[in-house]
Amino acid sequence: MLRSTILESPKNPYSMKSFLPWLGILISVVYPVHLFSQCAGGLSPSTITFDTIVYGNGNSSRDFSFPKFDPSLGTLISADLKSVVGLQYSYNLQNQTAFDKIFKTKIVRTDDITSNALDPSSVDAVNQTPYVPSFILSQQVLNYGPANMNYIMSNSVTDGRLINFMGVGSVDFDYETGTSASVQGPLPWQLNFTSVTDTTHFSITYRFCNASILSSDLLYFSVTPLKDKILLNWQQANIEENRMYSVQISASGDNFATVAAIKENNTGLYNYTWLSNSNKKIYFRIEEKNASGEIKYSNIREAVSSQNNQPGIRIFPTLYTGGNLQVSLPGKGEWRIRLYSSDGRKVSESRQTDVYTAQVEMPAELNNGIYTAEIVNIQTQQRQVTRIIVQR
Repeated sequence: MLRSTILESPKNPYSMKSFLPWLGILISVVYPVHLFSQCAGGLSPSTITFDTIVYGNGNSSRDFSFPKFDPSLGTLISADLKSVVGLQYSYNLQNQTAFDKIFKTKIVRTDDITSNALDPSSVDAVNQTPYVPSFILSQQVLNYGPANMNYIMSNSVTDGRLINFMGVGSVDFDYETGTSASVQGPLPWQLNFTSVTDTTHFSITYRFCNASILSSDLLYFSVTPLKDKILLNWQQANIEENRMYSVQISASGDNFATVAAIKENNTGLYNYTWLSNSNKKIYFRIEEKNASGEIKYSNIREAVSSQNNQPGIRIFPTLYTGGNLQVSLPGKGEWRIRLYSSDGRKVSESRQTDVYTAQVEMPAELNNGIYTAEIVNIQTQQRQVTRIIVQR
């Protein structure tokens, strides 16, 4: 009879839960190719990387802590997580049958990274070696190894969760690992790990446009997905005669095509509606060209149009001049509404329970500027992040 099973490697008898603060900082002067936006003048974003290296026995639970991005450095484009893992293992496998047989063995490694900053998702992966066939005589023991497994995990945060990586303090991660073996062969047999060690190089890289070369002089550029369409809104800081705006789209975030051209107006406020019957991700940017031919680009925004009739979270007005914010909620429950400043500071928080609409009072002392409203369902973790422009 053949059997395929998972055998857990021995646990470390000592506590494997440890707090690991960031151990180093590297300010990169090499700009890697990335899917997302460039800064003004086609310049590549700058990067700051925090990283740490830890060693273990194949099964561990660790806490990592890295500093948040300082918004005074510029505009944050992405927070890129990366884990470079090296695993070395040895084991022995005994054929306990009365016959000489072939057995197949492979090693399975799991990594699971969770954080409040990543909610509601996480980063996880399963890596495994190919099956290794071994001919083992009856009652004999095969010693295997040391052998190596090497791989890289990566994940890039570019959506509304970026606010969780900005401001003062730290962003924390819980990193769980496990190493096991899968054996195929006739019963009975016995496998024992004789040695398992691993090295994990975990890092976070912030990609940003320097404050001195922000991607354009737009006050803001937002993209809002609705059913069968996507709304684009932007605002210009200063009116300039004969300036033109081109709405550009891309399926990859790399090569853009112009779909509309809009002339400068005397309000500085602009909008465009992109009709879409696809649930694929689309990337948008605004090209700004003045009378002398100088070209600037906005940051790139991504969106997927909603293809269902379920109501979503709506907050308005996004250009706030006074009064209360109006919030439309898709269902009853317990909702938390927070307002953050551009440097990541929480400036207000309120709770709403079992209502479909709510009014949020804005703090009287708020200065003009760009803020972010975060609305979260406490039970389901449904979440919406909306940019609010305060002009009073």
